[in-house]
Amino acid sequence: MTSVVITILTLLLACAGALPSPPASAAPALLSQGKPATASSVENAGTPASAAVDGDAGTRWSSAFSDPQWLQVDLGGPATLSQVVLTWETAYATAFQIQVSDDAATWSTVYSTTGGTGGTQTLNVSGAGRYVRMYGTARATGYGYSLWEFQVYGTSGSSSDATPISAFKQVRASSTEGDNAPGAAVDGRTNTRWSSQFTDNEWLEVDLGGPATITGATLVWENAYATGYRIEVSDNETNWTPIYTTTTGKGGTENLNISGTGRYVRFYGTARATGYGYSLWEFQIFGSVDTSVSTPPLLSPPTKAPATTDQFALTSPADHAMVTDTRRPVLSWSAVSGTAHYEVWINVSRTDYDFTASGRLLDLYTKVAEPAATTGYTPTWDLGDRWTYKWFVVAVSGSGARTTSNIRTFSVYLPAIKAAGDGVNIVNGARDLNKDGTIQPYEDWRQPVETRVADLLGRMTPEEKAYQMFYNAQTYAQSGWHFGPAQPKDLDAVLRAAAGTRLGIPPVSAGDTISGYETTYPLQSALAAGKDYPLDYKLGDMQRREELEVGTRGVLGPLAEVGTKVLYPRIQEGGGENADVAAAQVRALVTGLQGGPELNPESVLATVKHWPGEGAGGEAGIVYDAVTIKYHMIPWRAALDAGAVNIMPGYAGSSYLDPGGPGAGNSKPILDYLRGNLGYTGLITTDWLPSSAWISAANAGSDVMGGADPGAAGFTIASFLSSVPMSRINDAVTRILRLKFELGIFDRPYGDPVNGPYRFHQPSYAALANQAARESITLLKNNGVLPLKLKAGDNIVVAGPRATDGASCCIWTSYFHQNYGSLDILDAIKARAAKDGVNVYSDSGPSPKLAVAVGEPSYTHATAWVKEQPYLPADQLAIIQNFHNQGIPVVVVMDLPRPTVISDWNGIADAIVMTYRGGEEVGPATASLLFGDYTPHGSLPWQLPRSVDQVLKPGGTDTPADAVEDWSLPYDLGATAAERADLRAKIDAGQSPPTTYGNPLYPYGFGLHAW
Repeated sequence: MTSVVITILTLLLACAGALPSPPASAAPALLSQGKPATASSVENAGTPASAAVDGDAGTRWSSAFSDPQWLQVDLGGPATLSQVVLTWETAYATAFQIQVSDDAATWSTVYSTTGGTGGTQTLNVSGAGRYVRMYGTARATGYGYSLWEFQVYGTSGSSSDATPISAFKQVRASSTEGDNAPGAAVDGRTNTRWSSQFTDNEWLEVDLGGPATITGATLVWENAYATGYRIEVSDNETNWTPIYTTTTGKGGTENLNISGTGRYVRFYGTARATGYGYSLWEFQIFGSVDTSVSTPPLLSPPTKAPATTDQFALTSPADHAMVTDTRRPVLSWSAVSGTAHYEVWINVSRTDYDFTASGRLLDLYTKVAEPAATTGYTPTWDLGDRWTYKWFVVAVSGSGARTTSNIRTFSVYLPAIKAAGDGVNIVNGARDLNKDGTIQPYEDWRQPVETRVADLLGRMTPEEKAYQMFYNAQTYAQSGWHFGPAQPKDLDAVLRAAAGTRLGIPPVSAGDTISGYETTYPLQSALAAGKDYPLDYKLGDMQRREELEVGTRGVLGPLAEVGTKVLYPRIQEGGGENADVAAAQVRALVTGLQGGPELNPESVLATVKHWPGEGAGGEAGIVYDAVTIKYHMIPWRAALDAGAVNIMPGYAGSSYLDPGGPGAGNSKPILDYLRGNLGYTGLITTDWLPSSAWISAANAGSDVMGGADPGAAGFTIASFLSSVPMSRINDAVTRILRLKFELGIFDRPYGDPVNGPYRFHQPSYAALANQAARESITLLKNNGVLPLKLKAGDNIVVAGPRATDGASCCIWTSYFHQNYGSLDILDAIKARAAKDGVNVYSDSGPSPKLAVAVGEPSYTHATAWVKEQPYLPADQLAIIQNFHNQGIPVVVVMDLPRPTVISDWNGIADAIVMTYRGGEEVGPATASLLFGDYTPHGSLPWQLPRSVDQVLKPGGTDTPADAVEDWSLPYDLGATAAERADLRAKIDAGQSPPTTYGNPLYPYGFGLHAW
């Protein structure tokens, strides 16, 4: 049934974001034959992906024997699809989708079935994209998926005019009137607009993001329109070519049938109809953007290097070279005699890593080219700024023998340096941060990071160094860190103030936005119920994009915590009870936030917390021992796999790592374990500690004092300098500066506080949040009342305190966006019911079927009621009981931020739906589930206790002496001594502990996945 869920969700997203294009006028052609093909897996070397697009009916692709699997073909450019033909071998798919994409990252479904018949299937489809794939979700046999041929028909070039290619793109204008920013004209919203000053020759420019073919434009005017204007295009923002000119503009909505090519397009007004300026609700450009200039060919899955290397030599770029003059460096190597062709493998950033697999993502390579017997290759796409491109070449002989070169590393860095009006001049293409008229090594982006770090460190006074270890840049411009989130213009003022300091060292703004910057997605415990790690990556990437819009470059998350203690309030923020699930989730989120497997100039800095794992005991103290620590370290090692370079110790100490010692941020043994046992070399940022603890934290090995105000009462930088050795300060500041140079903020320190907010909360972002909520929502019980079987005129009552509590979807640093259409449970059910003519009442109504919304409101470090009482309070229980007593069917929708005892009402509820902290789209997602718009998918991320007695001794408090469960063990509610011994044995042996032990009311992973 899971495949049905995926199909429905994908179709909904496709409808929301990429409407099918009209049929092309040219005759459809076979577009896929001989094109580069990749697959999620291959059964063996004799069944490669390329065999399905070679036109040979006697060769085939076949996958590994598991679900899901995919086969993908790169058509080489935008195309409009009309038909797909699949010629199956005996091992066919009963359930699969045909999906299209412009970038091989975001996919839309154009065909879906759960009744595949095998044989030859000819599918008439409608869609557009460069990449096409078959995504199989259910096999007809015990073997894999096997295709003799995968044929895609259509016409080259995109004819999709339904979605503007200008939507949410970068914009600028000649002027702005009031708060009517340029970004308002490309945000798709009819209540926002750009308006210019009250003069002629004003313009609005859109960067389409790549070479574009323009097929049309729509201008939606406010009353102040243009009678005379031009539409112009450019490749470089300097030389402009008109593609439309008029002197008789009519205002209103103007649909222009125009054509042209260029990366940049602008409206240029020459005559106004009124005495005001030019005012556009929307400026929409239609056509297609060529993404091949920035999209590498993906000719293989992400793959580890061969075991045997160094069999011949790479020659250029030089090992560890820093490429600063091109985004397409020539790659060359020594010739190998007898070679039929070569394979070029590079560790390009991908969106489709196997986040469940251990090992450094930076060490996974993609085949990007198969040149003939030549000794050089120039990439056909622009390499983005990255510090660690690793590559090797394989020589393949005519007989198929493979010889592998050595592995080399290079970096690419070409920042776009522009004057920012902050008092810093551009000299020789770099920012003159110290304003001395020359470019010093630390100011020169062409220098290696370590050179820049060493140079800047040597110029800093002791006081300047110490300030880098502190927050509160909003007050002290030389502080290294800013505690966010802040309003975009306020943050911009802080960043610009730093440019006025002696050395111009920029701060990093980071805040507790652990479930989205603006668009709020579900907390990690909810994501652990969904177990969709590629989606987790997309959520992290979405947050990265929103933060970069306004210059925020850090987040104090995600959490690498396994929640094995029921009473720990912050279990809601962690990755659930399963360490492997938590690990995959952390890999995906960190990679998404970084935009790849390492920190780079397009990253948001992830701060993984709370070291060394507060889920095993909570903030009062971590209780794992030499055995159970192995379980709790699994997600921490995963964070390092993903390239995390900032870790936050928590408040808790560890009785195992530092017996009787202080909290982690002040404990040298706990921090030494991180560096010594896990091999961590990155930054350590403390949690929010009192000023009396900052000196001891620094001496213990913490590099940044989290949230620390250097102007705090009773504290001085001078006292800090006199109490912390300069060697320790230099060590910390070296890490801080290295991280800042790697983020590229010395060279591009600002976001766009004016237009960036108009790119928040895009429809595609809301769709991701909605998908994440849908996949996490868990159906625990259903006596046949769901999905709701209603007809027009029927009634529903929605009752309970969470029904109108939108903020319960979230925690203290995330948002419920009513202004963007977020709906609470009551309003969401009303909206969905209205489609079927069903009436919805609040609290009471005639002859109802019922939904009850209960659970805990939003809270931070503590529970909303006494934590030793993990069950619904009497008033909420009474709501359920009263309706049941009236013989009214009861559907309980519960916000479940922590494992809760529900035994007292489990028996009287007709259906139970758990939503967790489901993000701002949890209301519509829940309503859709109740009405059967999709099949339930989520599974419990924890055991649910049968009674409080499985957690605490009668009358006990939250102390180890009163605990009945083992705070460091998973799956042990009601477990026997023998079961606990076996859990420990499995953990000690490095095996996954069984999830079925104990006697909970509902076991870990439980969830009904069918109606």
